Amino acid sequence: MKTLTRNNVLTRQDLALLVAEHAELLAAARATVAAAQLGEVDPLVHLRHALAAHGQLPPLGARPVVLLAQCAAPALPVLACGEVA
Repeated sequence: MKTLTRNNVLTRQDLALLVAEHAELLAAARATVAAAQLGEVDPLVHLRHALAAHGQLPPLGARPVVLLAQCAAPALPVLACGEVA
């Protein structure tokens, strides 16, 4: 996924892609919680599928606390209010 151009500025297309990917992940998380509340056999299937689609499944045996500690957001350029390339 390309999020920054050579000029280190988000384009409208880049921003739209980021928003869509965030919405997809949020929908998968919500579906996972709903599935757990309904007592489905494998409620994590929704989240697992979304993570796998982006190559973000954790390695087998990974510890949750380590994964949370590695949480980092990509550096984004500072834009003026309302400015998008």
